[in-house]
Amino acid sequence: MKKFLLWAVVFVSLGCVTFAQPGRKSFSEETAKQFIHRFPDADAIRWGLQENSFSWQSGYIMFALEHLWRWTDDQQFYGYIKDFVDRNVDCDGNLRQFTPDALDNFLPGYACLLLYEQTGEERYAKAAQTIRSGFDTYPRFNNGMFWHSKGIRQVWVDGVFMGQMFLARYARTMGHPEDFAEVVRQMKGITDLCGKENGHFLHGWDGERASQEVWSEGMGWLAVLWADVFDFLPEDQDGRQELLDRLSLICKGLKQSQDPLTGMWCQVVDKPSAPGNWNETSGTGMFLYLIQKAISKGFVPKDEFSPVVRKAYDGILKKAHVNADGYINLTDCSSIGLQRDYESYISQPHEISTFAAYASFILGTGIMEYGCPMTGAIN
Repeated sequence: MKKFLLWAVVFVSLGCVTFAQPGRKSFSEETAKQFIHRFPDADAIRWGLQENSFSWQSGYIMFALEHLWRWTDDQQFYGYIKDFVDRNVDCDGNLRQFTPDALDNFLPGYACLLLYEQTGEERYAKAAQTIRSGFDTYPRFNNGMFWHSKGIRQVWVDGVFMGQMFLARYARTMGHPEDFAEVVRQMKGITDLCGKENGHFLHGWDGERASQEVWSEGMGWLAVLWADVFDFLPEDQDGRQELLDRLSLICKGLKQSQDPLTGMWCQVVDKPSAPGNWNETSGTGMFLYLIQKAISKGFVPKDEFSPVVRKAYDGILKKAHVNADGYINLTDCSSIGLQRDYESYISQPHEISTFAAYASFILGTGIMEYGCPMTGAIN
């Protein structure tokens, strides 16, 4: 993903306070409320000087806030999502900013579907249908996999999440079960192209060969997709069991590659002890979300994986700091495109407070604090 620092925030260790202080019980909720206070205008959620705010950054924030709204029933989160959608969908269902030239731009459609489900207003359905129609002429490789964008003739693991998370919900909400086959096709396709025997995923594929390394946030996008797709896929859907089997393998691989000292996962996920590797915050939140969701749904054994998520939860909280202005900063984040080798991945900047990191942190801590019906909240 592209690089972006919130308001060019710079982390200064002197004077900053670790967020995980005694007395705080909901790190996810406090972080989300601070984020909304910091960005009351959801159109400000965009990459750098990019004009289009109807893209992955805003889409992923709304995705995380919907989960937190469902966990807490706090209407502030739903209201923020609705405000974002209403800025982009007019009274006739026309979209102000959507351009179907990159998979990144499909993800905000997930929020349009939420609004249609909650209100029944046809304008939201029309907007979702417009977004869905973008797949009809979207470029593909001969194997059926979507290009990452019309300007990037590659398959990226993050793009599979952006497109198929929307399409899975669309298929269920709009009554288009034929679209489930596309979701399965894309998920099985990325497994064939980039999946490793240890359960990890290489970052991408350029039409001839896969990349060499497993990037944390990139594989993290797939982790979130694998966590939530079974909320939508019918139980009799062809290929569902194969995806479930892969989910178990992903969780096992993450257990094996977890940093034993911090509980986090590294920038290059399956090389935690390699020289120069470093703990990455956004991917850790995503992996934490996947494994705890898999535990709560009974997809993986609770006894085996509960220690994994507890250690990850403790670890990720140490990456949250309160800055001099009282805002929460998240350190050691990474938002990048495909890189050529290991050194290129680990030499990337340790970014601060990226939009993706906020959403991932909310998802990971939130599912531990609220969305864990088998084990209760962790305080």
